[in-house]
Amino acid sequence: MTLRPVTNLNSPIGEVLHDAGSEGLVLQTESQGNYAVIPLDDDLLDYLVERSPKFIESCRRIRENMRSGRFHTQDDVKKLLETE
Repeated sequence: MTLRPVTNLNSPIGEVLHDAGSEGLVLQTESQGNYAVIPLDDDLLDYLVERSPKFIESCRRIRENMRSGRFHTQDDVKKLLETE
């Protein structure tokens, strides 16, 4: 990933994306700090979702519902369907 100093905060976004390419780019400014421009792929999306507080809380609630019998796992549903 390359480092690109940004002196003009009004640089067109198209130029920034072109410079980022498929590898990504770190934008460095004196007044605004550093920012990473990273292309999204499945691995990065998985990484971000797994660390989302909302996603973690949703998973906790689902597990709680499964333990209480209100929800069933995929394996449980398959077994139920096989016996009928």
